[in-house]
Amino acid sequence: MIDHFRVATRAAEYTREAQTASIRRTVYVHIYDDQTELRNAHARARGKDPESMGEVAGGMATQTTHGFHWPRPDPGPVLVIRLWTGQLTTRTIAHEATHAAAVIFFLDHMAGWDSRARRVLLGDNEALCYAVGDITADIIQQLYKRGHIRN
Repeated sequence: MIDHFRVATRAAEYTREAQTASIRRTVYVHIYDDQTELRNAHARARGKDPESMGEVAGGMATQTTHGFHWPRPDPGPVLVIRLWTGQLTTRTIAHEATHAAAVIFFLDHMAGWDSRARRVLLGDNEALCYAVGDITADIIQQLYKRGHIRN
């Protein structure tokens, strides 16, 4: 790992109910310049054999066990996003951030731990993450192309 930092959101305060406005959700971001090191760190965090992980593209989002329990998760760190320097693109960052946001949304806004949404928000949400990554990257590209954003 060559760098790490934290980002956070209080997105719950933007809802009408705002019942969880005081909860600050933290995401750790770890940056790697080696894909194998990224894959190995991700596998260790999930208690898996690194060889079983297969190829890693540009990043991974991991739920940690700290703070992850029902009915109310602790406000401490819940997620880690791991990114590879060879693919620090808008598309990859938006994709991994969507994985993190889906977990945060589930923790703060779903009615129950056994909600049918749990499978999608905490697991199989690749299609959503790819869609957000693609749309975000294409919007940013067009904004640069049209001169609305300058280097």
